[in-house]
Amino acid sequence: MSAQGEANGAARRRGSSVGRGIGFGCLALLAAPFLLVAGVIGAYLIARAVPEDYPEAEPEAVARRITGTSADVTRALRLGGPDTDGWGRQWTRSGPGVDVGPAPCHADGLENWLEEPVPGAFFLAHRWQVEHVSEAEAESALRRAAAYLRRHGWRITEFSHEKAHRYLNAERNGDEVDLTWTATDPGAGPLEGRTYSPCTYDPTPQEGLPAL
Repeated sequence: MSAQGEANGAARRRGSSVGRGIGFGCLALLAAPFLLVAGVIGAYLIARAVPEDYPEAEPEAVARRITGTSADVTRALRLGGPDTDGWGRQWTRSGPGVDVGPAPCHADGLENWLEEPVPGAFFLAHRWQVEHVSEAEAESALRRAAAYLRRHGWRITEFSHEKAHRYLNAERNGDEVDLTWTATDPGAGPLEGRTYSPCTYDPTPQEGLPAL
C-alpha cells in the first residue's frame, strides 16, 4: 500500500472513532435525565421505607405535658395571668388567645419536598396570649421566665432585645417554648407564648390526626 493509501486509511479510522465517541456522548446526554429521575425515585422509595426516628406517646399525655409547661411559664412570668389547668382551658386575664391542637409532621429530605405527612405522626402546639403588657413588664417577665427555664433544665437558644420587640426561645427534650412581645400601642403590646412538642408517633394511630 502506498503512503497515500495508508494516510487515507488512518484518517478513516480516526473519523470512525470520533463518530462513535460523538454517538456515545449524545446517548449519554439523552440518558442523563432519565437516570437522574430514576435516581430520585429510588432515593425517595428508600426514604419512605425507613421510618422517621420519632418518640412514641399518647396524644393526651403530650397535651398535658405542653399545657403544663405553659402553666409553669405563665406563673414564672408573674403578670397576673393567664392561669391554666392541665389542659390550658382556664384563663383569668381578659382577652387571651388559646389554641391547643394537633398538626401533621412532614419528613425531612425528599419526602418533605412532596409535603406528604408521616402516617401516624403528629405534633402539638399550645398558644396563649396576655394583652396590654408594658415594655418594662415584658422585659422583667421574660428575664424571670428565662431564669425559671434554665433552673429546670431548659436550654435558652435565643433571647433577643430589640426596639419594640422581645423574643425568648428555649428547648428541652424536643419540646420548645417561644415567648414574644411586640409593641402595638405606645409602650405596650401583647405577650404571646407558644409551647410545642416534637413530632411524635401515636401508639394507637387512627385515620387522620388525633382528636383532642
